[in-house]
Amino acid sequence: MMANGVATERHEGTPQGGPLSPLLANVLLDEVDKELERRGHAFVRYADDCNVYVRSRRAGERVMELLRRLYAGSDSV
Repeated sequence: MMANGVATERHEGTPQGGPLSPLLANVLLDEVDKELERRGHAFVRYADDCNVYVRSRRAGERVMELLRRLYAGSDSV
């Protein structure tokens, strides 16, 4: 990992671009996928990159709020 131009060793977490990163993202974000599908949203996700397609700015704002709650692990979805 580079911090202020100095290479330092990582002791925890999964390095970005590592072979486990997409697998872990898919496992952890499966519930997010299921909720988006349940609500009928058109979306594409690969690992931790996600695009949700909406018809209006207001719809996008609602989906963004949903995603914030889902990513935070809130049970009040």
